[in-house]
Amino acid sequence: MIKNIIFDFGNVLLGWNEDQIIANYTNVVQEQQILKSVIFKSDEWSKLDNGSLTYENAKTIFKDNVPNNLKEKVENIMDTWYEKMPINEEICDLIKKLKGNGYKIYALSNTHIPVYEYVKNLEIAKLFDGFLISAIEKMTKPNKCIYYRLYEKFNLNPKECFFIDDTKENIIASQKTGMQGHIFDFNDIQKLKQDLIINNVRIDIE
Repeated sequence: MIKNIIFDFGNVLLGWNEDQIIANYTNVVQEQQILKSVIFKSDEWSKLDNGSLTYENAKTIFKDNVPNNLKEKVENIMDTWYEKMPINEEICDLIKKLKGNGYKIYALSNTHIPVYEYVKNLEIAKLFDGFLISAIEKMTKPNKCIYYRLYEKFNLNPKECFFIDDTKENIIASQKTGMQGHIFDFNDIQKLKQDLIINNVRIDIE
């Protein structure tokens, strides 16, 4: 029986679109391309996910890799980009219903510490029973170790867990450790609800 519902951040709880995020900082196409390539497509970005690079060091590297006129934009992006991700209100409503029906709610995300600090101060975060963040744990999905760490940290039985993530590889890896999962389409919450119902998860308040 499912007792715990685990949510990813990017493209589940929060919308993640690199182009839309960068467009908040410049409308010059060439600048957008440079900033996206230097920041979001960099090896350093992955290192921020796995906690092997500090945010300040990443900022320095990114600023060193752009023209002088974009250095201030890099600083602004790094300080605020996560605030530009839209909150998925349908997921928030689902979390409220799940919580109201007695399910435990957890987060498992490949993300940076500042993003976690931002999310945990959102109103919806009050409903979460725990967060497992890759940059803090220094391990990332789809490495099986991060799923076992989730079970260990919160004393969870994987057979009682249902994981919602937008990446197929992450769901496949999680299923190999024993929990059910759903590959989430940000524009199709109905498919998720149907999958939850199939797994005998109550999503309506009685």
